[in-house]
Amino acid sequence: MSINNYVQGKVEWIGIRENQGDIKSLNSVIAIKGEGLEGDKITSKKSKKRQVTLMQKEHISVILSLAQEKDKNRIKNIQYYFKRNLLISYCNIQNLKGKIFTIGGAKFLGTGDCKPCKKIENLLGRKMLDAMQGMGGITAVVEETGRIKINDTLKLEINS
Repeated sequence: MSINNYVQGKVEWIGIRENQGDIKSLNSVIAIKGEGLEGDKITSKKSKKRQVTLMQKEHISVILSLAQEKDKNRIKNIQYYFKRNLLISYCNIQNLKGKIFTIGGAKFLGTGDCKPCKKIENLLGRKMLDAMQGMGGITAVVEETGRIKINDTLKLEINS
């Protein structure tokens, strides 16, 4: 007998990078099968493993704490600096690697870790880069085209 259970999360923020510019915050976006998020610079590169990046919202306060950033309000809208596409809450996104999941109307496959890069260090300093180790998020590819909106649910179906 198969019982469907779900691991769920929630989309808190959506961002795309147009060319080499800053991240642009959106209320919704189309995830395009085999490409990535509509308008994001990575979509034009046709990446096979890194079409979309996800980060866990709860990790932001941990990262700020580890970086000894006492005045958390000093860094406004910090999600822009991490250069990730989707900020997800209420879900351990590390568990999505190698698994199929849906967000809104789109389907994804988690492909691996999204390690912090030199750009993070240049923007936020070495302490922030060090603090992000293991909490940089994950990469995914789009398996099925669909729209994603703020507050959409992330679902990982588990058959038991």
